[in-house]
Amino acid sequence: MTTKKLHDLVLHHGPEETVRSAESAVLAREESLDPQLSLLDALAGRSGRRIADTALSAVVREAEGRIAPGHSYSAWSLTGLPHRDIPLGTDWRIRGDFADLVIRPGIRIEEEGEEQLGVPFGTIARLLLIDWQSRSIETNSREIYIGKSPAELASRMGLGRGGPTNNRLREQLERLVNCTITFRFGNDDAGVIVNERIVEAYKYSGKVDPRSKSKTRWIERIVLSEAYFNELKKHPVRIDREAIKDIQTSPQAIDAYLWLAFRLHVLQSDTFVSWPSLWKSFGHQYKLLRTFKREFLEPFSIAHAAYPNSRVDISERGITLKPSPPPVPLKA
Repeated sequence: MTTKKLHDLVLHHGPEETVRSAESAVLAREESLDPQLSLLDALAGRSGRRIADTALSAVVREAEGRIAPGHSYSAWSLTGLPHRDIPLGTDWRIRGDFADLVIRPGIRIEEEGEEQLGVPFGTIARLLLIDWQSRSIETNSREIYIGKSPAELASRMGLGRGGPTNNRLREQLERLVNCTITFRFGNDDAGVIVNERIVEAYKYSGKVDPRSKSKTRWIERIVLSEAYFNELKKHPVRIDREAIKDIQTSPQAIDAYLWLAFRLHVLQSDTFVSWPSLWKSFGHQYKLLRTFKREFLEPFSIAHAAYPNSRVDISERGITLKPSPPPVPLKA
């Protein structure tokens, strides 16, 4: 099943009937002892309704011309932040087929001393990066206004407001502005290494939390490092921020969407990517390939559904990428 067929099915039969049809098809296939993996498995799984709903949302957006152009740095399409928190003080390392990444956590300096921070992770960190990069490209400026409060930032980013969200925003902001990153493109014989801080400087204010009565720090304004800003301008990936909103609760779906947005529109012919290769780039937190394969199928299918012009085939051996229009037309 291709993405376009998925969107056609949802458009003509609705999400519920599409999921029921997938469940019947998978059951029939199992009875025939056919082991082939496909998008049907994701539709028949625990996220089936979400995949179908995401596809329907994409169809509606496309029909209404509802596009919110955004940008991401291309390196984040080849590697990514951790999906969940890792032990404090630990570096994050990924060795992929096309790029390697090392993220070193920073420290927060306060009057009482230094506090060791962790590596940024999860959906909030990814959404913050997309927000910064999009606004930086739009304004051609390294300086980005974050907001006077977590509530202001959450509202602008379309996130739920409240204590838990505010705390996550505050924490991930601190981790992002203080970490350092190293990208390597190439191998031991030849390549390019880019050492960068994402943020060169930032302004913060300390306020007393009315609930806990303790003093908290909020970052109001940042300045991207010149190196990171220049790399972003040289290697931007155009994305649809409306699509990101539909998948923003899944860090894996965001990673898959960025990868598809980077790869598909430049292809000249079908390109096969094996599951072991995908595991190296996206499955660093999975010890076993079979576990990654099972767990990655559903978030990949969600991203796949959010990008209505994407064309891919999912099989037991891997994923075949097909030449596709970009998620955001160049004229948008």
